Amino acid sequence: MNFLNQLHKLLLGMFALLNGIMLYLFLLHLPYGVEALLLSMVHWSEMDNHLPITIFAFGLATFIALFVWKMDEVWKNRLLYMRRQFPHPAQDAFLTSRRQPFDSKKLLAAFPQIKDAGFSRVKQTELWEELYRKHSGKAVIMNTGIHWRMLRDLYCLSLMFIPPFAIAWLFNSDMPLSIAATYVFLFGAQFLFLLLAARSVGFRLVDNVLALSIGMNEEAGGKGKKQA
Repeated sequence: MNFLNQLHKLLLGMFALLNGIMLYLFLLHLPYGVEALLLSMVHWSEMDNHLPITIFAFGLATFIALFVWKMDEVWKNRLLYMRRQFPHPAQDAFLTSRRQPFDSKKLLAAFPQIKDAGFSRVKQTELWEELYRKHSGKAVIMNTGIHWRMLRDLYCLSLMFIPPFAIAWLFNSDMPLSIAATYVFLFGAQFLFLLLAARSVGFRLVDNVLALSIGMNEEAGGKGKKQA
């Protein structure tokens, strides 16, 4: 588990560095790419405001990476699912229109307390978390959980870079549209991709736990491995 935490940190740091490089090149009005980055290093002394831009871009990347790593999980879920109350993906796990890999009637029959509680979102989340702790040692749950937490952190990091980029764009309105459009696409595309991917894997984690809880051991494991 310690190795996985270190890998998680490394991945988060590398993604923050990549975003820092994008912001750095954008502030220098340079096209995105390795060649432009190397040229900026070679001609360091010839470029105006190079030092403050470098300190700002990479200092911001370091701060955002540390901030996301230390952020409370509740807030990460709130940012991912864009709701303040009941932000956990299991908040409607037992009563949802989303397609699940098992019969919902079988699920409700196995846990009648959910129906007795009027499908309370608090009760659904609490019961799911109890089931998660019970099955957290299973390979499919461990793998899906790691995948979800990594994607969720990368999504939060990509989200944190959007406001600085938008503000920087306001102060660089004279930048050629051909260059600016590339960065708009890069920052926007990674945000949308990670948003959809993290949400999808979060729901998969919820469904895998529930499937194991109603005895779909082999089927849940097989699907989890196929989907993970």
